[in-house]
Amino acid sequence: MPERILTQDPEKALAGPKPRYEYIRQEIPADLTFKPDTIHLVHNRFIVSTLVMALTSLALFFLPMFNGLLAGTFGGFHARRLPRALGAAALSAVAVPTALAFLIFIGMATQSHLFYGLGFWGYTALYVIGLFIGAVTGAISHPFWTSYRIGAPTSVSAPRTRAPDAAPRRRPTT
Repeated sequence: MPERILTQDPEKALAGPKPRYEYIRQEIPADLTFKPDTIHLVHNRFIVSTLVMALTSLALFFLPMFNGLLAGTFGGFHARRLPRALGAAALSAVAVPTALAFLIFIGMATQSHLFYGLGFWGYTALYVIGLFIGAVTGAISHPFWTSYRIGAPTSVSAPRTRAPDAAPRRRPTT
């Protein structure tokens, strides 16, 4: 194994044989196809937005309307667009009350007093109303809190640099 020579001169430190790359151009056979092994979700923002809404709602199930408002705001903000936020809210509006009803059914003997005054359907109505209000609020507020705009090019914060003097001004014609 060669020893490393420590020097103060950067040119001597970086000196050595430069790598050489050779490229061979070949045609791809006509019968060759590329197929992925698994399914890759390209746009999984809808799924993650729905999970954010559902998990926040389940974590705050004891606050009937506030859990929907907070979950809808977080999920709608993550969804970035209003149609995606409303779709995630619709899916979460079905999934969370169904999960709570299942959990109440399992623990009926000890937990039946969970929605005693409000009732299950009153809780569900407040949750759904709060969820949709929060989803609309989160999706609309996303562009105001971030620099993300749909269809707008993103900006680069670095200053423009001058081209080197040796660089050609335009492509050479062949």
